[in-house]
Amino acid sequence: MTDSEFQERVESTLDQVEEYIENLVDTLDLDADTRRSGNVLTLDFEDKGKLILNSQVANHELWLAAKSGGFHYGLKEEGWFNTRTGEKFDVHFVQVLSQQIGVNCPQRTF
Repeated sequence: MTDSEFQERVESTLDQVEEYIENLVDTLDLDADTRRSGNVLTLDFEDKGKLILNSQVANHELWLAAKSGGFHYGLKEEGWFNTRTGEKFDVHFVQVLSQQIGVNCPQRTF
């Protein structure tokens, strides 16, 4: 996979995550702001903290920073997977988000 192909997949994933958060704001009445700067997506939940997603082109990884820690995901044909545990990004992201904001968020495929 070339760097540009990798970046296209990252952009698509960040778009989907941003859309998911915007839908949660509407359906769960969350107070959240999303901010995008290049390959960095910041999700700010005010008093509940931030989640930050960004790509690491050199490693071809997607990184997530949360209160619970930092996580790296590698890209396979089936999607993003945690480089340590093998857990799928979709499942893990929703778990981390739910834990951090204290709301049981619905599952979504990214």
